[in-house]
Amino acid sequence: MRYEGAVAALVQRFKFAGEPRAGALLVDLMLASLSRLPREECPEMLIAVPRHPVRAKEFGFDQAVWLAQQLARRLEIPCLMARRIRCTPTQRGLDRRARLRNVQDAFGLEAALPAHVAVVDDIMTTGASLDALAETCRKAGAIHVEAWAAARTPL
Repeated sequence: MRYEGAVAALVQRFKFAGEPRAGALLVDLMLASLSRLPREECPEMLIAVPRHPVRAKEFGFDQAVWLAQQLARRLEIPCLMARRIRCTPTQRGLDRRARLRNVQDAFGLEAALPAHVAVVDDIMTTGASLDALAETCRKAGAIHVEAWAAARTPL
């Protein structure tokens, strides 16, 4: 889904106001788009792009972790929690190069991963956070890493 109009409003209500109903609608929309995915092509595990604990406490929750947990439960696959090793500044307002530097080596995983995983976030702008977590997943043993986001900013 494109991050504009009603979808942008829905994501903002979920991310910034913590509205569970908005989050549930995003999960339903993501599952509807994933329904075309044959079961044998489904990843073996989901991993959310986590907020740093300090930022999650400021917001009251971690929206990407919540989305990943809900998707994993509905898809009946495990969800592993990654850690944000350092508290990075917000990505808002940064260009792609600055975003890539900002999240480089920002994530950690405590366990070895299966071959096929998906990293999950609420919004994909440049893909820097998803890419950084995907690299961490590859270092932990994943071979095929998919990126799943509730919405994608227009190019």
